[in-house]
Amino acid sequence: MSPDTSVKSDNADTAVPPVTREMAAWVAALTFEDIPDEAIEHAKRCLLDSLGCGLYGAKQPWGNIAADVACELSGTGPSTLWAHGRKTGAAEAAMTNGTATHGFEIDDIHVSSSMHPGSVTIPAALAIGEARGISGKDLLTAIVAGYEVVIRIGICAGLAHKLKGFHITGTGGTIGAGASAAKALKLDAEATTDALGLAATQASGLYSARKGAMAKRFHAGHAAQCGVLSGYLAERGFTGSKEAIEAEYGGFMSSFSDNADLSILTDDLGKKWHICDTGFKAYASCASSHTTIDCLDKLMRDGLSTANLEKLTVHMSKPGFTNIGWKYQPNGIVGAQMNGYFVAALKLTDDEVFIHQFTEERIKDPALLELTKKIEFLHDPEIDKGGQAKRHKVRMEAVRTDGTVMTAEREQRRGSYQHPLSDDEIQAKFKSTAGAVLDTTDVDKLIAAVESLDQATDLEELGTLLAGKP
Repeated sequence: MSPDTSVKSDNADTAVPPVTREMAAWVAALTFEDIPDEAIEHAKRCLLDSLGCGLYGAKQPWGNIAADVACELSGTGPSTLWAHGRKTGAAEAAMTNGTATHGFEIDDIHVSSSMHPGSVTIPAALAIGEARGISGKDLLTAIVAGYEVVIRIGICAGLAHKLKGFHITGTGGTIGAGASAAKALKLDAEATTDALGLAATQASGLYSARKGAMAKRFHAGHAAQCGVLSGYLAERGFTGSKEAIEAEYGGFMSSFSDNADLSILTDDLGKKWHICDTGFKAYASCASSHTTIDCLDKLMRDGLSTANLEKLTVHMSKPGFTNIGWKYQPNGIVGAQMNGYFVAALKLTDDEVFIHQFTEERIKDPALLELTKKIEFLHDPEIDKGGQAKRHKVRMEAVRTDGTVMTAEREQRRGSYQHPLSDDEIQAKFKSTAGAVLDTTDVDKLIAAVESLDQATDLEELGTLLAGKP
């Protein structure tokens, strides 16, 4: 059932639809029973995958720094810092856990929105959920609400947003986190509208951070924190713009995008469940590099190797090229994970691109640096004609030392909803990521806790397992 979104607009005298109010009304009215079984089951997959990503990221240098800062700012509180055995206030926990979840380029991705929805919505919903003692059903409802809002924000903002230099997970992610926070707090439609408005005004995230700084990891953590702050403020009567998303001057879309089609935000809301289109990462690198990895996998099975490669050329979309097509310099792990040259060289050399390949030593490996000289990434305007939904498409040509030319083409990556990972593969990934931090017994208990989450009356077991050992 789709909740009633017939609300009065502050823009009644204009042609601009009141989408902030309409989305907020939908979020406030949404119940667990409104959500189809397939969306609930996929929400559990998203939750399990995000928790694994967050547990692994929590023990990276940026995860440790974020946790230390959270403890200094907050002292103690009701919400768990994953893998750190400590608790802080909900906003600080959301910042820390969001940073950790986005902390190793392995978190979930929705292609046509360019959004990493799990890293902004789940830390916000779970931090509040622990603080307020909500049920497992309530947590899943808050997660789904956040995914549906944030994915639509990303699709609506489109390529123009990225080309302005903004990272949609950091910018639009605040609004999705605000939606999850408002739902976890059980706010009414008016307060939820305020929460979305307060979240939107905190939107930030510059894509320059992708070339090596830890700042890109923080984009998701900051967005999650903004969502929690917005929810708590709105709950107490602090107002936000009721037209924060659609305002013709100073609105999210008018400021961050160009000629955005606002109907995308509310069309089929409650009927089309975008969470089900969210895919998972099989490789620990920018999603724009994954179709390159897939093509190389095919060519390597057909005989391509580092020994016989003369020249590798990868043709890709403008969004993909902007993400990963810049010349490689070893400026840090995040820069290596966001760079197509390095990722391609790594696949050719190791036949694997996952968490153990990215170390401070490896990103400077002379052999890999030399191999990148045989690789070239090119923007192909023909690929752009497929739009955002096909922005990961690549065409590859490999010339071998004997003159043989090998070709491969891939439209969607392994792990996308078109080529989904199986439940067994998602669990295997979780056992690898979470298993790097927790013992095997707790990993298995977490899997069971997520699978039965809709039967849980509170989140105490989940929090205890996520805490790990200090």
